[in-house]
Amino acid sequence: MKPYYEDGQAIIYHGDCRDVLPALSGDALVTDPPYGIGWSRATWTDRPEDYPELMRWLVAEAKRGVSGWCFIFQAQLNFGHFHEWFPEGWKVFAACKNFAQVRKTGLWNSWDPVVYWNNGPNSGPNSVTLNRDYHVGNVAGIFREAAEHPSPRPLDTMRYLSAIAVPEGGIVLDPFMGSGTTLVASKALGRRAIGIEIEERYCEIAARRLSQEILPFSREARAGVTA
Repeated sequence: MKPYYEDGQAIIYHGDCRDVLPALSGDALVTDPPYGIGWSRATWTDRPEDYPELMRWLVAEAKRGVSGWCFIFQAQLNFGHFHEWFPEGWKVFAACKNFAQVRKTGLWNSWDPVVYWNNGPNSGPNSVTLNRDYHVGNVAGIFREAAEHPSPRPLDTMRYLSAIAVPEGGIVLDPFMGSGTTLVASKALGRRAIGIEIEERYCEIAARRLSQEILPFSREARAGVTA
């Protein structure tokens, strides 16, 4: 399949990941798939009844084509099903937010669970000094920018996860790429990245972001070491 975008460090494929991912392999998986909770703002199919099959397929593909760490964002509403979908020994990384959305609920969701496991031997500490199982991402402003994508992830959190997932030069796979935040973060850190996205408009946004000049970071920032 011909890439939608390629620059030597990042590759984008436009298509259904169920058709594209079986032909790919990488050192790590860092991805934010649909929530499977019938989310009303979704521009993709988010039917809860279809979600278990999607997760089982994704886990099977991760076992086949990923040699190391796998990080999969999830919704808190599905906590009770993680043991049904993910490999034995899975754990939860806490993707925290420095600002929580104000909601008419008893408690506001101020963090998202990221289920993770390792298909191979422990390859850390890839982030040089910090491999904590949580990160507080800066979400200030990203909701105002959601016109480009309805569920943006903070760039600093994706940079932190990419830094943990593989050492510099490793390949990160993101089969639910969205607007390309995982790829932008990985590229900035000297990792290679491959993304798949079913909606062309998001492929175009991701390609635009990747084609912009990457500013040099300090050693600590390149390593994903952030407070």
